[in-house]
Amino acid sequence: MLRLSRTLATSCRAFYAQKKILYSSTLHLPKTSFGPKIPTGEEAKSLIKKSSEEVYQWQMEHKKDCAEFILHDGPPYANGDLHLGHALNKILKDIINRFELIHENKRVLYRTGWDCHGLPIEMKVIQATDPKKVSLLTPAEIRSKCREWASLMIEKQRHQFGEFAIMSDMSDPYVTMDHKYEIKQLLVFRKLVENGLLSRQLKPVWWGCETQTALAEAELEYNNEHRSVAIHVQFPLSQLSNQQLQSIVDASNSNIQVTNPHLLIWTSTPWTIPANKAVCVHSNLTYTLVHNPETNIQLLVAQNLVDDICKYNEQLVVLPVSIPGEKLLSLTYFNPARGTNDTEVFPVLHGDHVSDSAGSGLVHTAPAHGGEDFLIGIRHVLPISSSVDHRGCFIAGELAPGFLSLAGKKVTESATVWDTIKVLDENNMIFHINKKFMHSYPYDWRSNKPVIQRATPQWFVNVEKIKETAIEALNNVSFIPESGKNRLPSFVRNRNEWCISRQRTWGVPLPIVYSKETGEPLEGLEVMDHIIKKIDEYGTDEWFVQEDNISRWLPNEYNGEDFIKCKDTMDVWFDSGTSWTTLGDNLDSLAASEKPLADIYLEGSDQHRGWFQSSLLNKVISSGSHGEGFKPVAPFKKIITHGFTLDKMNVKMSKSKGNTITPSHAITGGGKPFLPSLGTDGLRLWAASSLYTSDVSVSPEILSRVFENVKKLRVTFKFLLGNLNGFDPAQHGVLYDKLNPLDKWSLARLYKLQQDCIEFYKDHNFQKVVRAINTHISTDLSATYFDISKDCLYTDFEDSHRRRCIQTVLETILKTYIGILAPIQPILTQEVWTSYKEEICAGKIPESPFMVTQWEETFKLPKFYENEAIQNDFNQIWKIRDVINKNLESLRLQGSFKNKLETQVNLVIEDETIMNELQPHASFLDDHFLVSKVNVNLDSVTKEGLKYFNETEVCLDGGRSLKVQIFPSDDSKCPRCWKFVSPVPETLCPKCDSVVN
Repeated sequence: MLRLSRTLATSCRAFYAQKKILYSSTLHLPKTSFGPKIPTGEEAKSLIKKSSEEVYQWQMEHKKDCAEFILHDGPPYANGDLHLGHALNKILKDIINRFELIHENKRVLYRTGWDCHGLPIEMKVIQATDPKKVSLLTPAEIRSKCREWASLMIEKQRHQFGEFAIMSDMSDPYVTMDHKYEIKQLLVFRKLVENGLLSRQLKPVWWGCETQTALAEAELEYNNEHRSVAIHVQFPLSQLSNQQLQSIVDASNSNIQVTNPHLLIWTSTPWTIPANKAVCVHSNLTYTLVHNPETNIQLLVAQNLVDDICKYNEQLVVLPVSIPGEKLLSLTYFNPARGTNDTEVFPVLHGDHVSDSAGSGLVHTAPAHGGEDFLIGIRHVLPISSSVDHRGCFIAGELAPGFLSLAGKKVTESATVWDTIKVLDENNMIFHINKKFMHSYPYDWRSNKPVIQRATPQWFVNVEKIKETAIEALNNVSFIPESGKNRLPSFVRNRNEWCISRQRTWGVPLPIVYSKETGEPLEGLEVMDHIIKKIDEYGTDEWFVQEDNISRWLPNEYNGEDFIKCKDTMDVWFDSGTSWTTLGDNLDSLAASEKPLADIYLEGSDQHRGWFQSSLLNKVISSGSHGEGFKPVAPFKKIITHGFTLDKMNVKMSKSKGNTITPSHAITGGGKPFLPSLGTDGLRLWAASSLYTSDVSVSPEILSRVFENVKKLRVTFKFLLGNLNGFDPAQHGVLYDKLNPLDKWSLARLYKLQQDCIEFYKDHNFQKVVRAINTHISTDLSATYFDISKDCLYTDFEDSHRRRCIQTVLETILKTYIGILAPIQPILTQEVWTSYKEEICAGKIPESPFMVTQWEETFKLPKFYENEAIQNDFNQIWKIRDVINKNLESLRLQGSFKNKLETQVNLVIEDETIMNELQPHASFLDDHFLVSKVNVNLDSVTKEGLKYFNETEVCLDGGRSLKVQIFPSDDSKCPRCWKFVSPVPETLCPKCDSVVN
């Protein structure tokens, strides 16, 4: 008997298991070829090509009649692998371009570029050459090697950029070393000459001792923690000035006896003392004497700085005398360190730059080694000659006998500084030494070494003459972030000149020749026009061929044996700053344009000092004619800047620090540090999710969160596509008026999402786009609409009205999400679109979402979807749901049930307005609350024998309320839909029975 019972039980379980299998086959489960895994390999390459290169070519051909949108690409430097900063930059640009294409119906003109000239490539080539053969390389050979290296790097970076799915024709970039580009650049240089803005001057410039070239301000990086040896130096007054100072003191009714007076100066560049030519005071300051009993020296210092000076020596005695600065201007002094036989004296001069806020109130002046010093030297005809050579080493011929021990020593080395101090100390000129003076100091951005100021003959652009026009042009430029509105104009305003000559080989040559006899340049536009014509004929490399006779470069009336070619090349910022000339064929019309040539320039925030500024200046320069008529028109309508990439410790990423993550590592994953495989769209999602206007942090933890976001998007699309299986929008789509209330609510939320995201895109705030989509997926879709709709989608009749309503909405969500996400996720949306095209639309739509000709026809949601009335209704319903969910969770934790489908809800409503609002939704409330049944004003609930019972009051808008009662369902579980709505255990509920049978 026991054995029989066991047999029967086993048979029953087998029967019910079989029935369940049969029931599962009756469900309409999602079905799609779209998978959750990120495409890799050839599949990924195919999707990138289809969504990028092919789209760009298509829109160039099919949108010729559309308005153009131009985002001008700032050229990255063709040297080494790309880093995450490159990825951030290019992806942000691509997002903007794709939005303009898909939403604004623009024809996007986006030509990528490469910056190729300059020191880093030249240094790379020289370092790769056998040191014994470097000196044997001719300039032409160096240039050939540089060109070969740059070409190699362009190909390498072109491939890496291709992994970012950039919508462009990568096969046709602009390259600054291309012949056509160089000729246009030379024609812009010619404009400098025509407009009288170019001059050759012997003056101090920032000089890189390692790179051995002049540097522009934009090529400097300031180290705020640079340490120098700062010294106070005392210069004795000449004998005649001793007497003059005594007379000045006597005139002040002071009984002070002037004895052994010295001028006290302070400097953080001791190596410039051998080049001292004057000491500056300010005529409006008041000075006094401080006596040092140890040395019997009287120091002349600014009265307001006496307390600071006395801190260095407690024995100092401040003498009771006040001396107007203007009275000191006739004094002279000498430099004992120059040698015992040196009798040269130097003047005390007025300097506007002198203050009594720090130092001593007297400023050491070396006209060859400082900007303000140089102006003083010019004003007072002081000798201006650099004491150091191109390597930064002291020149014996420029040193007084007392300093000859320093000859050949490099001034940027600590030992040289101390050797200089030793010479001064041996001559009793050192008052105080600060060995660790920390301050901000400029470094060469290429060698990462401190620079110096050194007077050399250089070519300068007169920015002073055009900067007001340039600043006026910026008044019509938009900036993101807004801080750029002040930053860029301030850089232009503070710039009077631009040193554009560089003492290097790899670059565009200055089309200038000098007289062998006088060393002066041969002037005249006719000569320059002829040279540029010849460079166009022969190429820039030929200019660097050594020639004793340069007749082939000059008009016939000049003897080529009397001249030599200028060996300098142009500043690379001048190179890239003429890139706007690639935005059209006619240079004159581009220069004279009355409106910006590009809609947007987008680069790193450091380009306010660099490319933005050089582009603006060159555009204004080119707009003038013979020094007049400069147009206040910038080459850009809007400037957008992004920050640098930081590691998890918020330290700027750099190869030297070893804290970088390469884009390819982020795309493929694995490695050290271990990263998830983001794929191209994952990398793009990271860029879009960042607050790019500030510095952007990157770490494995951050990229892991991005990966989870990628999975969420793919799962969402898989759900949408899977549940649209068998749905034909043309045949099965339901009109809006026929939709159910929840469907209309979902469309209302979708409409808001689309409107918000469009505004975010227009503001270039992609982080908010991503955030809005994530919130919508989590809150409106996964937790609400999808969750509620699953029962109907899986268990209802395949063609039931309610199921077709839901599918209509799902298809709308799918298209809307494709439209919103396409600029950020082109590969994902292309992949989804392909599945949508093949599985749902039977191939009746374009090949790509980017090939839809009108946003309005495919993606735009109608205004009536907004439906405030339906949103108000559901605001009340969700308030009720939230209370129910809270109570259900509490009951579940108490062990009352395992699944909330075991419950039913009774709403006790006495307020007639609430009843009227809920009436249209009554038949759907069980699904809205995800319970098996919802009753309204059930006559009575017998609490006796109930396992649990819960009652709570819910407050709605306007002070209205209702009661919610929760208790066990009084029916059994349906084995197909799992709701507790079957009148008999292990039997189908009425709905499932009608579907199955």
